[in-house]
Amino acid sequence: MAFPRRSSRTPRSRYTLALLLLTAVTLLVLDLPGTGPLDPVRSGLAAVFRPVRSAGSTVFRPVTNGWKGAFGYGDLKKENDRLRARLAEDKSQSARVAQLKRALADAEKTAGITAVGVRTKTAEVTSGPISSFDHTIEISLGSSDGVKKGMPVIAGGTAADASGGQLLGRIVATTHGSSTVELLTEPSFAVGVRLKDNNPATAQGQGRNKLLVANGIPADSKVKRGDVVDTSGLPESAFPRLLQVGRVVRVRTSADGNSKTIEIRPTVDLNSVYVKVVFKQASG
Repeated sequence: MAFPRRSSRTPRSRYTLALLLLTAVTLLVLDLPGTGPLDPVRSGLAAVFRPVRSAGSTVFRPVTNGWKGAFGYGDLKKENDRLRARLAEDKSQSARVAQLKRALADAEKTAGITAVGVRTKTAEVTSGPISSFDHTIEISLGSSDGVKKGMPVIAGGTAADASGGQLLGRIVATTHGSSTVELLTEPSFAVGVRLKDNNPATAQGQGRNKLLVANGIPADSKVKRGDVVDTSGLPESAFPRLLQVGRVVRVRTSADGNSKTIEIRPTVDLNSVYVKVVFKQASG
């Protein structure tokens, strides 16, 4: 006996199909442009489905971020490299600006210093000491500019009250367009000085970053810590008078009490960018 074939579509499945068709039509209508009369409907349905859309975005956001991280790594690395290069460039430019400001300030400071009664000429420092044992610098003036061995070199000071010419050193060698300056800290460097109480002495370098020392000062000298020490300016000296050498930082009396020794801290800026050559040589 044959039984009639029963439809596989139950009332429930028909209801589901109808709901899907209605949803499809609704979405098509909502997506149509220029459906002005349906705008209120579109807005209402959008408000209804907004929580569902937000929930979906929240659920899938970690997945999409992970996808971008995995497949956008090359782009991120390029951007990171670009930012690093920009940062390095900015730092380089900042360092250059700071260097130029330093040179300008030093040029202005050097322009204001003089040596009493003698001619001077400004030079640029082209090379500093090449090692911790070196006590010389190179400057941009040479024999073609009239510079000769033995001429003093002065620069600005490190302290606010060191506004005049500060003794930096002396010329020890020249070429056509440059000269070598021996700094006053060099152990072979010696200069005649006069103390505040007019007692004469000879100050000698002790090495880089070390104090100058003057021995054999009379025991009755009134020299004390903080006194300014200037060049004596004796006729036979290559150094004109009243160039500031430094300040006394320590006074010691000899064991027999017959003399004193003082230690002098140079007041010149040993890192000066610009200096002045003093056109004076020792007589004879």
